[in-house]
Amino acid sequence: MKILVLIDAWFPFVGGAQIQIKNLERILARDYHCSYYVLHSPSVNMVARFLWSFWVIPQAIILNFQHHFDLIHSHAYWPGISGKFLAKLLRIPVVFTIHGSNLLDLKVKSPRALLEKIILTKIRYSQVISVSSNFLQYKNINKNIKVIPNGVDVNKFKSKKEKRKIKSDKKLKILSVGRDDPVKGWQYLEKAMKLVKKKFPHTQLKIIKKGYFQKTLIKEYLKADVFVLPSLSEGQPVTLLEAWAAKLPVVVTAVGDNPKMVEHGENGFLVRPGDINGLAKMIMRVLKNPKRDLIGKKGYQLVKEKYSWEQCANKTYQVYQNLVDD
Repeated sequence: MKILVLIDAWFPFVGGAQIQIKNLERILARDYHCSYYVLHSPSVNMVARFLWSFWVIPQAIILNFQHHFDLIHSHAYWPGISGKFLAKLLRIPVVFTIHGSNLLDLKVKSPRALLEKIILTKIRYSQVISVSSNFLQYKNINKNIKVIPNGVDVNKFKSKKEKRKIKSDKKLKILSVGRDDPVKGWQYLEKAMKLVKKKFPHTQLKIIKKGYFQKTLIKEYLKADVFVLPSLSEGQPVTLLEAWAAKLPVVVTAVGDNPKMVEHGENGFLVRPGDINGLAKMIMRVLKNPKRDLIGKKGYQLVKEKYSWEQCANKTYQVYQNLVDD
């Protein structure tokens, strides 16, 4: 099966969509003999990405003469428009994966937010996939929306020691990872850490906002003691799964599918988005807990059982197969 993949931002820009595509490409080729052909914008600049979404249409038509694609898989926002046009022109199905609905979640009122709402909810695709069930709350012209969560490869985190001594606060390390975007809530975490440092003055915070090589990023997870995700909006964050793969206790905001995955006080802790004092108190609660590693291990068991890239690929392939067979 030959799949044309459309994504408006690509590496070195790193987000959940880019990570998912790379893993789907690898596993679908290995286990299901699928071929991915990825077309993406040459720049992460917002204007360039918008213009690319139209330029890619003739580019894809020319490429189709050579490869004869079985279907189109568009990701995120602008490629929804491109994929819909191409599906009509090439007479093949289009799958549209939604990796988050930030502007809808934040109730933003702007021309961009309106256009985003149209792309996400007013265009009929052959199949819509959402990484989070949170998106199902919105009225949508597409009725059969399939939720397929992201995954993580826990085997890549195996170098982590099974037992770790509880450190003094002089050595404690807090990690946060995500793209460089205000929606990630870094400003709230930085303010919360000022309060944390009054009680734990030597605690270190490391925020990784830009693309890291995966091996380097994994090392950062393995060196950390607590993972914090202060986002104002999320879909189903890959970074949370990665933190659990590293057996880290997590403090995350109650947005997107976080509340469906995090059982407060059991495998992590939830706070309200934008609540600086609440975020600081929850971080300190974890730092004071001598059994915090047990919390991280419960998260590890969850992702090991339910959130693998193989499961994601299998469910995605079933979507492809159903559309191609129709």
